[in-house]
Amino acid sequence: MQQTLLALLALMMATFFNFNQMKTELQKQRQVVRSEMEQMALGVGMQTMEVIRARAFDEATIGGTEDRITDPTEFRGSFGGGMDCQAFGGSQTCDSVGDFHDMTPSTETFKTPEFDMEFTVEVEVRYLDSSMNVASGPTFRKEVVVYVQDAGDDPFLAEPIRFSEVLSYY
Repeated sequence: MQQTLLALLALMMATFFNFNQMKTELQKQRQVVRSEMEQMALGVGMQTMEVIRARAFDEATIGGTEDRITDPTEFRGSFGGGMDCQAFGGSQTCDSVGDFHDMTPSTETFKTPEFDMEFTVEVEVRYLDSSMNVASGPTFRKEVVVYVQDAGDDPFLAEPIRFSEVLSYY
């Protein structure tokens, strides 16, 4: 009887030890996957930023007018938002940086040789003052913030990757 109990106790301890090892290994694998997802999301964010950076600084600067704007009040004072930009598969032409503010979220695909991963991209644009604080009106600086989250029912990333860049008119 005692030998049976000791054998059962030893089996339970071995099972518990094995369970803890498997749990630790699973956590390590999840961390590796999360790190890889962050790198893919950062790549999507950088690609998105390149698309936005290629646009005119403001509606007032579309077409490359010969006269440079010297007063920020000549810029469009607020951003429209909610556009479905062609650059991300939509139907509307987004030809200035401000057009991307609160655009319709797009789904971008990160392609690898083995699989494709989809990410949801959202963009926020805001004016910054000379101290890099958010300004209420037009300035010569805009901060573009790109939020990238892996798409799916059970995302690997707990929260979206935030990628930001300050664009200046001069």
